[in-house]
Amino acid sequence: MREVVITGIGMRTPLGNSLDAARAVFASGRPVVRGETGPLGEVRALGRLADDPFADFPRVDRMMVDPASLLTMRCSDDAMADSGLDLAMADRNRIGVFVGSGQGASTATIEGTIGYKEKNQFRPFTILRGLANGLANHVSMRHQLYGESLVIMLACAASNAAIGAAYRQIRDGYMDAALAGGVEAPHHEVAIRAWEAMRVLAKVDPEHPERSSRPFAGDRTGLVLGEGCVLYMLEEASQARARGARIYARIAGFGVSSDGAHIAHPEAEGQAKALTACLREAGAGPADIGYINAHGTATPTGDPAEVESIGKVLGSYAQQVPVSSTKSLHGHLLGAAGAIELLAPIVALRDGVIAPTANLDVPDPAFHLDFVPNVPRTGQNVQAAISSNFAFGGSNACLLLTRA
Repeated sequence: MREVVITGIGMRTPLGNSLDAARAVFASGRPVVRGETGPLGEVRALGRLADDPFADFPRVDRMMVDPASLLTMRCSDDAMADSGLDLAMADRNRIGVFVGSGQGASTATIEGTIGYKEKNQFRPFTILRGLANGLANHVSMRHQLYGESLVIMLACAASNAAIGAAYRQIRDGYMDAALAGGVEAPHHEVAIRAWEAMRVLAKVDPEHPERSSRPFAGDRTGLVLGEGCVLYMLEEASQARARGARIYARIAGFGVSSDGAHIAHPEAEGQAKALTACLREAGAGPADIGYINAHGTATPTGDPAEVESIGKVLGSYAQQVPVSSTKSLHGHLLGAAGAIELLAPIVALRDGVIAPTANLDVPDPAFHLDFVPNVPRTGQNVQAAISSNFAFGGSNACLLLTRA
């Protein structure tokens, strides 16, 4: 089987638009979650995009293409350029696009429905604009890539599942490269209100909205919504090295499982199966892991299940490995969570900086792991790191990265 490495990163996120920007946030430990006033005057906490990624798109594109697809197009440009891969010299039949998302092209559907209620008719391009496969197909068309084009709708595990699927296709020889990651478009007001109705969002302190996300804390109250996109260029390693590409990390393992239990209540056993499969595929043991980027949503039921699953898999070593949730810094990007959170293991491997779990002032006494509270760790010798995501519906997906 072939080695797979990451050679390019394209991102539009609350952390900023580059790995350097993300590294700066991780090294500061200061959340980029911000307060925003809702339509009823209430203060919300949200992880918003650092800037407007759509300003230079032609008006016709903004009318005909859902914001989520526009985001993947923008990030694909950046990931392609960052990788240095020359498409004129590559076999485009062996380059694919794999995108994970939770809500997909939902803005198109929402706006189309609102328009129908107001004018009793849909825009003629509502269906095309709202096709979920457009998240990947628009990228394929933009760069004339003819390999597999796949969108994985797996809620909060979608990005890791998409990256894992691309990794396996390259590893097993079906492709030589792929753009892979996840996207969650700027949240429409309707989507925000729907999440509020679920009662899983964090209670917001209007004075300090940036402190709303508190994973693993005893006073945690729920998640903070975020938005954005990150795409990675994945390549077969010998091809990348032959052309002198900069390599960010090697993907060494992928594990996926389903709880098969409940639509909204996570099960530690199912999560442990994904973690175990990831370690097994990488040929790694608990003592090899220098950092775990946890799913860590800060929900009352999610955090305990994850802590239990880590204990099941790592055993006595669980209390020695640093575990942090960067959702405390940038919010929960839902289907794009895995994509943005994979940045933290990359920074840990390359720079020895482990991002903290911010706002962890009141530890949950039931938990006994090293959650890297509030202050980043520097000078760490991390050789292998895991990033985990666990979704509504009991879908679990984990990636293991090593130094290349």
